[in-house]
Amino acid sequence: MQRKWSSRRNAAWWPAIPLLAVQMANGMREIPQFAFFLIYLQEQVGLAPPAIAAVVAGGQIAGMVMALLSGVVTARLGSKWMLVWGLALAGLSSLAFQVPAVWWVTVLWLIGGAGGALASIGGASYLTHLSVRATLGMLAALYALSLTIGAAIGNPMAGVLIERRGFGAFGWAALALSLAAILIAVRWMAPLHDHATEPVGLRSFWSDARLIAGRRPVQLLIGMRSVPTLFYGMLMVLVPLLLYDLSGSKVLVAAYGTTTLIVASATQLLAGRAADRWGARYPTLVGYAAIVLSGLGLSVGVGSVAGIFVFGVLGIAAAWALATLMYVWVADGVPKADQPTIFGLLHAVWSLSMIAGSMLGGWFVQSIPGLPFLLVGVLNVAAFFLTAAYYRNP
Repeated sequence: MQRKWSSRRNAAWWPAIPLLAVQMANGMREIPQFAFFLIYLQEQVGLAPPAIAAVVAGGQIAGMVMALLSGVVTARLGSKWMLVWGLALAGLSSLAFQVPAVWWVTVLWLIGGAGGALASIGGASYLTHLSVRATLGMLAALYALSLTIGAAIGNPMAGVLIERRGFGAFGWAALALSLAAILIAVRWMAPLHDHATEPVGLRSFWSDARLIAGRRPVQLLIGMRSVPTLFYGMLMVLVPLLLYDLSGSKVLVAAYGTTTLIVASATQLLAGRAADRWGARYPTLVGYAAIVLSGLGLSVGVGSVAGIFVFGVLGIAAAWALATLMYVWVADGVPKADQPTIFGLLHAVWSLSMIAGSMLGGWFVQSIPGLPFLLVGVLNVAAFFLTAAYYRNP
C-alpha cells in the first residue's frame, strides 16, 4: 500500500497540482474583476465608453511590453518566482476599487496588466518545464480549465458581493484571492532552478531574443499563434452583437456564452488527450480545419440565429483547443532554456492579434458582417502549411 501511494506521489501530474490551484484562484479573481471593472469605471469613476476603452487598452499594452521583457525576468528569477511577482503586481490592480480618482485607477490597472502578463508567462513556462512530454497535453488542458472553473465560481460570488457590499468590498476580496494564490505558489510549488547562474543584462537579453525570434521554428510558431487569435478576437466582438441584433434576446446571448464555455472546455480536454496519445500535429490541423469551417459557416449564415450560434460555438471551441495545444508546440520544438522568451513573444503576439481581430470585427459589424468571417477564416488555411513546416523541422 505504501509503495502504491509513493508511486502516485511520483506521478508526472502530481507536482502540477499547486500550479492548477494557483490558476483556479487567479481565475476567481481575474475574470470577474475585468468584467466588473468596466462597470466600476462607468458608474463610480464616471468615465465615458471611449475613456474606458483607453484604460483597458493601456493595460493590454502594458502587458504586451512586459511580455517582451519576460525572458530577462525569468533568467533572473526563474519561472516560479516570475509567477509569484506577476501575481503580486496583478493583485495591486484590485486596489483600483478603493481609489475613485481616475489617474490612480489608471496607474493601478497598468501595473495589473504588466503583472498579469508575468503571471501568465511564468505559469506557462513552469508548466512546460515541470511536465514530461507524455502528459503535457492533458496537463495543459487542465491548466486552462482551472482558469475557467475559477471564473465560473468567481463570477456569481462577485456579483452577489457587489450587490450587497459594493465595489470596495469586492476589491478587498479580489486582493485576498491574490494573496491566497501567492501563498500557494510560495509554499507548495517546487522550485525548478531554471534561472540563469549569472546575471543577464538587458542588452544581452535583447541580442539573444532577436536571435531566437529569427529562427524559422519560432517564426512559424508566431504565425500558428496569430491567425487563430485574429479569428477569436473577431468572434468575441461580432457574434454576441449579431445574435442580439437578430433575436433581441439577452437570454439567448447568455445561453450562447454558457454553451461556448461548456463545449470549449470539453474540447480543450479532448485536444490535450489527443496530443498526448498521437502527438500535437494532427489535433492542431483538426483545430485549424474547424476554424476555417466556422468562418465559412458564419459568412454564409450571418443572417441566421441558428447559423451564428452553432458556428460561433465551433469557432470558439477550436480557438481554445489550439490555445491548449500551444504549450505542446513549444515543448516539441523549442529548447527548455528558450521557452520563457518564446512564451513572452507569443503573449505579445496574442495581444496584438486580439486587438486587430476586435478592431476588424468592430469595423464591419454594421456594414458587411459576413466579410471578416470569410477573410479571416480563409486566412487560417495558411496555418495548415505553417503547422506542416513546423513539424518538419528537427
